[in-house]
Amino acid sequence: MRPGLRIYALFLCLLAAPALASTHALAWQGKGADGHEIRFDPQHLQHPALLLFWATWCPYCEALMPYLQDVYNAAGRNRLDVFAIDIKDDGHPAATLRERHLTFTLVRDGDAIADAYGVEGTPGVFLVDAKGDIIYRRDGGGEPAKVEAALRARLHLGKARRR
Repeated sequence: MRPGLRIYALFLCLLAAPALASTHALAWQGKGADGHEIRFDPQHLQHPALLLFWATWCPYCEALMPYLQDVYNAAGRNRLDVFAIDIKDDGHPAATLRERHLTFTLVRDGDAIADAYGVEGTPGVFLVDAKGDIIYRRDGGGEPAKVEAALRARLHLGKARRR
């Protein structure tokens, strides 16, 4: 490689390195079910948080959500926050959560948040530890039971009871 190209390649690697090495969650704000503002600040978390990017029309989300509710129930509300960030949707997310008996914190119209996290499809799942680091990411694929097992392992919750 020519010296000029070598320096250019090194420069590009140095520019990309912080983005590639960073596993820290991004701060965001959104609107809750009743329109109130919700702020997520990974610098000041009291406990881990699960970010679920979902849509009312998504059958994979519908299949995964009960497993995430089981993780939430096992951890307890004082040890885990779950944010259901509605994206790419024109449905009724609050009603959908109620109908499915899910107790997550709804964040409406989360397309900008999804873009910031690089989420292109549903369901997207991120587990953020209390230090603000992303310790689990599911971009797509993966059986719901395997996602639940991975989350339980990272949260030290033990094995799931099968339905």
